[in-house]
Amino acid sequence: MGFLDSIKKMFSSREGEDRASLSKKVQSSPNDPQARQKLGIFLMRQGEVVEGLDQLARSAVLYEKDGFATKAIAVLRQMLKHDPGNNDFQKWIIRLLAQEGLSADAQAEVRKVATEPGRFSSDEQRLDFFRQTAEYLPRNPLPRMYICDVLRGQKKLLEAVNELEKAAPSTVTTGMYPEFGERLKSLVVLSHGDLAVIEPCGFLWVSVGMLEEGIALLERVVESVEQSGDAWRAGEMREVIDAVRSGWDVLSARAFSFAEARTRLAEPAVDEHFPTSPGDPRWTPSAAEKPQAASGETGYQEEDSIVRSALGRLQAKVQEEIGDTDLEARYNLGIAYKEMGLLEEAVMEFRLAMKRADLLVGSSSLLADTLSEQGDLDAAAAVLEEVLAAGGISDEERRDLRYHKAVLLSRGGREEEAREIFQALYGEAPEYRDVKARTERYRS
Repeated sequence: MGFLDSIKKMFSSREGEDRASLSKKVQSSPNDPQARQKLGIFLMRQGEVVEGLDQLARSAVLYEKDGFATKAIAVLRQMLKHDPGNNDFQKWIIRLLAQEGLSADAQAEVRKVATEPGRFSSDEQRLDFFRQTAEYLPRNPLPRMYICDVLRGQKKLLEAVNELEKAAPSTVTTGMYPEFGERLKSLVVLSHGDLAVIEPCGFLWVSVGMLEEGIALLERVVESVEQSGDAWRAGEMREVIDAVRSGWDVLSARAFSFAEARTRLAEPAVDEHFPTSPGDPRWTPSAAEKPQAASGETGYQEEDSIVRSALGRLQAKVQEEIGDTDLEARYNLGIAYKEMGLLEEAVMEFRLAMKRADLLVGSSSLLADTLSEQGDLDAAAAVLEEVLAAGGISDEERRDLRYHKAVLLSRGGREEEAREIFQALYGEAPEYRDVKARTERYRS
């Protein structure tokens, strides 16, 4: 089914009532996430996947902003059923799960993505995904381990080691020793004896409590230095190994090389371990513990980007299958945009549709509504005045437009102008709509 056919289908007589009812709720309460969710589900069932996902995405945004993250998660699960390969949706749900303290569920989502073949078109896309999820899960080593896997595959071994250094503290707290150890072993094998890789790997083994494995690697480094004839440097290294054997905490010191270890060991004892009590005036949260400044705002920006991406796909299909020739389709598209809350796009569509005589009244009325929603009451009134002044419309249509203008003016607080129009309409047709009740309110 072509896009034009799908637009017409949205407004078919058989489905009109259902869609009209759902759309009316969205139009009357654009910030009601449940209304948008229902409309999104309806559109998905009708095969309007792009538009349906857009509505569901907006619903999830509203749920999250209203503080109902669990409902936003439920909506995202619906979205992922229809678009399981969407990495933006996947990152979004991982972030929400992490924020809600559902770390096990968030971790399961990360694992699922990592094991899906063909999920990413490039290593850079894969790295970007796991780097973002690492920010959402600062106390979980898994995203860092997956970043390590990508870098290891690219033979960027030192960068891979650096990711494991970041993952070491959370490996200890979560107990993910087997997965951490598996990656360390593979890096040592791939290094082919490169001491620049073996040295930090040795300290990493020690940092997670695998003393024997770590010291074995560190001894290899020291032996190589001794063979080079640098006995003084080798002696310093052995002092570090002795400190490690005596229980010196490599992880707390964040020392992953002999040079770093010598520096930390030389520091005064009072500074060797950073204060860990928030009550201590010297205490400073680590980067992983610092509050994520404006994280909510960043999340909303990401979500807006997702919505805009869906809109871009929709607009591309419009230009491809409709163009500017079918003004009725553009009129219907304007209504769809308005229901989605895409007011700027709706304005453009309604202005186009006004070029067709039989759509002039309906398009101008909807355009005025949309401009009013944007806060431009003067422009809304001007649109209706333009049509009223142009002629070529029936008396009934003229009365409808005047009434519409009065309603908009009243909503905008311009009661004197509105009253003048309502009273004039009452004088012409006392039974027209609710003009009698409105004029009586002005008299009271």
